Amino acid sequence: MATNENMHKAVAEAIEGELLGKKWYYSKTFWTNVVAGAAVIVQASYGFIFPVEYQMLALSFINMGLRKITNEPVVW
Repeated sequence: MATNENMHKAVAEAIEGELLGKKWYYSKTFWTNVVAGAAVIVQASYGFIFPVEYQMLALSFINMGLRKITNEPVVW
């Protein structure tokens, strides 16, 4: 009986995950953009600034890569 109960719980969690998605704080894209924002602040504070074109190119490629591996929606 416990095995059936565990199986039902696992199925319910899977369905809930599909319907609700993941929480925003599990989003790799969100945290990548937070780090990018912090990098801009650090650059402005210390005067060591990478060209904007390189920053945007790097962030675009990182976000495209993360989009490729992401398969579930974010729930706020």
